[in-house]
Amino acid sequence: MYLNEKIALVSAWIISAISIWFIPKEKRAQASFIFLMTQFFTWTIGLTVVELGLIQYPVRELSKANATSFSFEYFILPVIIIFFIIHYPDNKPLKAKILYYISFSSSITIVEYFIEKHTLIIKYHSWNWYWTWITITALFYIVMSLYKWFFKIKKVFSL
Repeated sequence: MYLNEKIALVSAWIISAISIWFIPKEKRAQASFIFLMTQFFTWTIGLTVVELGLIQYPVRELSKANATSFSFEYFILPVIIIFFIIHYPDNKPLKAKILYYISFSSSITIVEYFIEKHTLIIKYHSWNWYWTWITITALFYIVMSLYKWFFKIKKVFSL
């Protein structure tokens, strides 16, 4: 593994692992559900886009076992989505909720774009930044809807 890529991956793991300690105790059951639901969808989507040749992960962990990014799809993104959902502004106006979705999706997309341009962690083939933004936003919405349904929160499919 190249040094810059290794530093980036280890840093992301450390930051994600430390952030888990900031999940409130009363939200840990919900966080576990969110984590597993996110992994289910990222596994399916991630394998599909890699197998279709849209994205490649030249530098990755477990390279002989899986062609996807284990770090991002199975740990980093699920942790991000936990914080997205447990801090979601339920009691705010629709504009605030839309801005919340846009800011999270855009932040992840911008970071991925720079990683794609400056490292070998991810390489786009027939993929563009806007596909990342769309899939991340859809994933936030799907996991949020399943979370609301599972924990019997009103307005399951609403923002």
